[in-house]
Amino acid sequence: MAENGAHPLAYRVHFAALGWADRQGHAAFDPGRLARLLGKDGKPLSDQSMNNAIARAKKLDLVSPRSGAACLVLPPHLFQKGRGAPVPCRPHRDR
Repeated sequence: MAENGAHPLAYRVHFAALGWADRQGHAAFDPGRLARLLGKDGKPLSDQSMNNAIARAKKLDLVSPRSGAACLVLPPHLFQKGRGAPVPCRPHRDR
């Protein structure tokens, strides 16, 4: 659903966070990967479009304020699957 252009970008950001989340609710992406997932017709989103989409998702509480293009973080009220050994997240080393 993150790649489906019929959905608004803020929700596609949320779908990407859900689809790629680890046990801690972090969805880490290699550089440019999220822009390619959310792009259109094989063209990645620009940095500004990516930042705007993430900002709208934050405003709607679809992702945590800690989210960025490198790692989308799901809010605890939406994602609670902290069982098992934690897997380190490169952008958020403090968890």
